[in-house]
Amino acid sequence: MKRVVVLLLGLLLVTGTLFAGGAKEAPKAAPKIDLQTATWDQIVAAAKSEGEVTFYAWYFPDYFKEAGIDFEKKYGIKANVIIGDQTANFNKAIAEKDQPVGTIDVMIVGGQWVKTTMDLNLFYGPLKNIIPEADKLSPSLWEVQEGVLTKGYLVPFHRNQTGILYDPEQVKNPPQTWDELEAWIDANPKKFGFNDPSKGGSGQSFVHTVIAYTTGGLDKYKGDTDLVPEKVANWDKAWKWFQDRKDKLTITVSNNDSIIRMNGGEISMTVAWDDNVSDMMAKGNLFKRAKMYIPKFGLAGGGDTMGVLKNAPHKAAALLWIAHITSKEQQIKKFQMVKAYPARTDLTIEGTLLTEEDRMNNAIPWFPAPYKSHMISEFVKNVMMK
Repeated sequence: MKRVVVLLLGLLLVTGTLFAGGAKEAPKAAPKIDLQTATWDQIVAAAKSEGEVTFYAWYFPDYFKEAGIDFEKKYGIKANVIIGDQTANFNKAIAEKDQPVGTIDVMIVGGQWVKTTMDLNLFYGPLKNIIPEADKLSPSLWEVQEGVLTKGYLVPFHRNQTGILYDPEQVKNPPQTWDELEAWIDANPKKFGFNDPSKGGSGQSFVHTVIAYTTGGLDKYKGDTDLVPEKVANWDKAWKWFQDRKDKLTITVSNNDSIIRMNGGEISMTVAWDDNVSDMMAKGNLFKRAKMYIPKFGLAGGGDTMGVLKNAPHKAAALLWIAHITSKEQQIKKFQMVKAYPARTDLTIEGTLLTEEDRMNNAIPWFPAPYKSHMISEFVKNVMMK
């Protein structure tokens, strides 16, 4: 049986370290089928005929190595799992986009690359009516990622979420409404912390919520592909909210710094990522009594997706890989290995900091990427530098 190939790539290097080797074979001739109308059994047969899949990611190397081994054992298809620098991965995909056949079949899509890749029409699809049990994957992430309408082209495989992390010995009744949070901050100066949004996403989430509550909500931004100046004209109200409370807020330098300061007792409450908190607890950098929740006033969450390249040489195998990664077994395994919260909504996961009910009721999506970039730069200019 062929071995799974996993490559670790440097920022500008094309060489890598192999977890497992194997000579690359020429792609096999696959049966000609229309993936949009074919049955799933026909797609699986076509994938086996293709014989391999090449997947690009930039994190979770240990998990994806195991997932590749499982994929080969189950289907007899070689998985070339390449873990490289995020920017290098996307630059490669973009450089190859006009070639009839590229070298990447399927890749993780996240962050600022959602808008870029969707604008470039980089992916094959839509996939929502092809992938088995698509209705079991996060409905909101199927629709919008990083504020970009993805139209069913990008498949949810991982969710992350910001929430309020607090010390229950210091915070007896954690605030749920916006008015309650303001009152708590006023009554406990310097005990609420969040990181500079130019240094981490949990701080971005908090500033995002402040904008929502001081400037008229987030609905007006939905679907925008570019920043509309008129829609940010009243953001000075958000900057004033921060300026009026500069002596009552603690601004930290990173996601981890917020957690470390709470662990040391400097602050009692902060905004944090659920997976980051789990990791810090596991490493002993945060006391075990810490609790976390998503308040009713809402904090941003999202996740990452997978997309099949339009010029992928093994499209059927790429679809089968995505179905494999989003299966119940692999979603649970990923959580067990790296504490990454599943994209599936039909799983009962033990040991999570945030409940599925919290996520469904109180999580809010990010506004589009151009507004997030503007938010970060304007916060630095109007809050950090004043």
